[in-house]
Amino acid sequence: MKRLLLFALTALLLLPLLCSCIMTGEDETLTARIVRIYPDADAILLAPMGTSEGQPPLFLYWEWHEELTEGDCMVLTYRGGLVEEKSPYLNAPVYRPKKTVSVTTDVKRFDNLASVYLQTLIDHVIENAGFGNPSMLSVDLSKTSLPENERTAIRLAIEEITETVPLALSVTALEEAGYLTKDPILAWEDGYVLSVTESEEKSYGTKKFFRVGRWRSGLAATSWIDNTTERDENGVWSPYVKGRLRQS
Repeated sequence: MKRLLLFALTALLLLPLLCSCIMTGEDETLTARIVRIYPDADAILLAPMGTSEGQPPLFLYWEWHEELTEGDCMVLTYRGGLVEEKSPYLNAPVYRPKKTVSVTTDVKRFDNLASVYLQTLIDHVIENAGFGNPSMLSVDLSKTSLPENERTAIRLAIEEITETVPLALSVTALEEAGYLTKDPILAWEDGYVLSVTESEEKSYGTKKFFRVGRWRSGLAATSWIDNTTERDENGVWSPYVKGRLRQS
């Protein structure tokens, strides 16, 4: 009887340690680009890269005990998985590592071009009648040098603002897919297209020219043309300089 009681007492003492081992599990690593920082929500938007590219982009809670910058390549080591939470500041799920083991940044892989393009898109649409509440939306980044993981992260940022899941189609692709009408002009009655187009002809050296626009029809389109951003000796793209407004 004493042996049984001793065994039961030992099991009870070891139970928290056993549960802790089960809960924490093995270390996991997420390597991702920081595309946007949301200080009010203590959150960052990540585009998984490298060995983590199979994962979708996500919003991650961050407690700012590490200095992070948009464009950083962040290597997060965590344990116990990512837990989904709600934030009053974001219209999207935000995830928190159950236990953060370490965080490092790789300065050699810094690139904030996606952040520059995202900010230009947001500013352009807000200045020109706002996002509104489109029933459909497409974000065309096919004419940029951004990798697909960063293009997807930008679409997630736009989805969070508009609460509309964007397609990834150009105007031509939308027409071929049957989304547009042509009576009498080509138009998308149910949504609009946001786009960024890099200008290879005008860009030179470390300076890049690009256009951002919003298209709903041949007679309802606005764009900023000849926007510029320039990369310094540290590899940082400058905040964009707004170009000229073109409307049709």
